[in-house]
Amino acid sequence: MSNNPKIFHGEWWVPAEADLDNQGPFPMVHKGMEAKHTGTLTYCEDRDSKLEFYHVPSKYQATFYDNNEVMWGVDANGHVFTLFNVVREGPFNGDFTNTVFSVGLILMGEHVLSMKEPKYNQCIVQFPYLRNWAFHDNLIRTPKDRSHPQPIIDLSKLVTLVEVKVDNAITWVLRDKVAVNRSVYDFSINQLTEFVIDADKTIPVDTFLKHVREFAQFLSVALYCEQRPSEVRLYRKAQNRSVQLLFKKDISVDPHANKLIQFDELKEQVPAMLRVWHQNYDKIAPISSYLVDSLRKKNEFSVPDFLIIAQALDGYHKRFVNKKNGKDIKKYEEQIKVLLNQFKDVQVIQECNIDPVVLKDTRHKYSHLYPDDEKSSAVEGDELYWLTEKCKILLTCCVLNMMGLTNAEIDLCCEDSPISKLIETHSFEFE
Repeated sequence: MSNNPKIFHGEWWVPAEADLDNQGPFPMVHKGMEAKHTGTLTYCEDRDSKLEFYHVPSKYQATFYDNNEVMWGVDANGHVFTLFNVVREGPFNGDFTNTVFSVGLILMGEHVLSMKEPKYNQCIVQFPYLRNWAFHDNLIRTPKDRSHPQPIIDLSKLVTLVEVKVDNAITWVLRDKVAVNRSVYDFSINQLTEFVIDADKTIPVDTFLKHVREFAQFLSVALYCEQRPSEVRLYRKAQNRSVQLLFKKDISVDPHANKLIQFDELKEQVPAMLRVWHQNYDKIAPISSYLVDSLRKKNEFSVPDFLIIAQALDGYHKRFVNKKNGKDIKKYEEQIKVLLNQFKDVQVIQECNIDPVVLKDTRHKYSHLYPDDEKSSAVEGDELYWLTEKCKILLTCCVLNMMGLTNAEIDLCCEDSPISKLIETHSFEFE
């Protein structure tokens, strides 16, 4: 990811309307007559964006510039910006010269009054490794490959892979986009899978971003590693206009060859999986987030790494299995038994050989639910690490089941996945 910043010199202001009944000593001005301030917006893909004012007239009250949901701007080249969540950095010292703000999100191309203002009816999102999971034809053959016929690619069309209406007004689409590079020395064809959010009516920016977060979490589970969007564009299809969101981009993990949800084998089930994911996202998001976070490569392992996953299993049972059960801490063991019985014919769960008593005692010990001197089967050290890995596998099966997959389909997902590779490599640890 490039660290080279994008610099925009221009004028910036807070859109406001006069409140004639409550003006106070510093009345806000009418919209369209805002006080504009010269400054610089600095956007870096891998760092927080900054806005610096060279000078703000002292006659304006300090708090007016402390925290703004929205600020507007126009740079020297005529580019239009809306800045969201603009917060002044550092304590106010009475001097507005060279005031610096942190900027949460940048909309480049249009002024909007709020993230909740309904403006756009389509959003196209790029993920660096989405094509690793879903694609139309992964093989672009060269003319030298005479053993197979060349694929016929219609460069004028987008190939729709999946289309599903996730609620009454919004449709999710996965589609292949073909990019052609023509030059004197080169002719190449590249396919790019993109995620599209289509709305039946104009909806706000924050609604689109919620759907982007939902799919990013789903893709992270599907590829069994953290995935983040690399580009987000918003469209008004009728006017054929688009704007771009500039944001701090967290790096996605390269999934290489392995993935969890097998797109080719489960393509018919994918629309239903996406629909269920959207419907249950508010309930599953904390659980799946803990799972994806636990997949990050770390230099060390600690007790909280275990507790997060152990608690996530408890949360899954209470949210998706039996909402009335689990108030008594002694019922944790019964919850684990229910989950293990649910997946008893899934091969990876059989190979994990999780002991509910050991898991319960370990969770209670490190959660300080038992006195330290009480007899316990709790584990520590390497055993605690491998118990955590086993719990992650059980939690993964729970998440797949929530999406509507049968145990046979869960077996298919785990068959050639990072989970199966882990068990094959460390099978002696699972005895």
